Amino acid sequence: MRIIKVAIIGAGREGSSLYYCFRMKPNVQIVGIADVAGQGLGIDDAIKDGVVVSDSIEEIVTIEGLDVIVETTKNPEVAVKVHNLKRPDTQVLEASSLDLMITLGDKKEKMEAELFSLLGSVNDAILMADKNGCITYVNKAFEKLTGFNSQEVLGQSIFEKFADNPVTHSLMSGQNISGQKYSFGKMGKELSYNVTPIIVRGEVTGAIGVFRTTPDILKLMEELQRSTSVIEGLYERLGQINGLAELNISDVIPIDKMEQILLRQALTKYGYSVEGKKKAARALNISLATLYNKLKRYQIS
Repeated sequence: MRIIKVAIIGAGREGSSLYYCFRMKPNVQIVGIADVAGQGLGIDDAIKDGVVVSDSIEEIVTIEGLDVIVETTKNPEVAVKVHNLKRPDTQVLEASSLDLMITLGDKKEKMEAELFSLLGSVNDAILMADKNGCITYVNKAFEKLTGFNSQEVLGQSIFEKFADNPVTHSLMSGQNISGQKYSFGKMGKELSYNVTPIIVRGEVTGAIGVFRTTPDILKLMEELQRSTSVIEGLYERLGQINGLAELNISDVIPIDKMEQILLRQALTKYGYSVEGKKKAARALNISLATLYNKLKRYQIS
């Protein structure tokens, strides 16, 4: 992180306010204050911080390596003197212009803090990467779901760390990408995902991926498909062995039988207790009353 060296001309109310504001910025170093009017606000603290304080404008504006001079006196003669004495590579700003920059910067920091606070509170895993593929952010849910802690991934190239990750494809294509199965490899959990490129003025500047565990209903459907295949295979074998081919299991299962199988699958997983039935209803995305009606209809107890 580059440190910007700043000098303040004037130790009045505005100069003092800027000093206390700047001293809180980690990338700003106040190196000098010119108290041209002898107002002296904030000078004692500045001296304790090792800042050069002087009533000589020339002494302050010619400090070696100075990047920015902030003129707060609003005195035309002082402004002319500053411009005449400063080094060619030193920039001069008026306090009013700097106030606007500080206000915008503070708003940006506040919005970023609110955004990252929100992302950190969600249960879905979040991964962000910039346009060069550098991983810039992961939340706590990412660490929990994937088994990778932030130190292992932040600053790493996503193209190298997770080469086939959907975030990499979104960065390269500039398109939204979604799917049902992706594993980061460490814990082996299959996650569904939605990835969106971050586009600024028509240019892809990064991408953000949201990963979550596969919903229980999808897992139940997969288990159902596997179970159905196994059952059909068993009937086919029975038909071959015992002459039961006339059972002729169809490739298409009637909806009511499919519904019965789903109900039994859910209850087998969560149990037939009241609490188990509540969980089964949530997994099947139906109300508890609907579940009881279907159990009564199919005489499942």
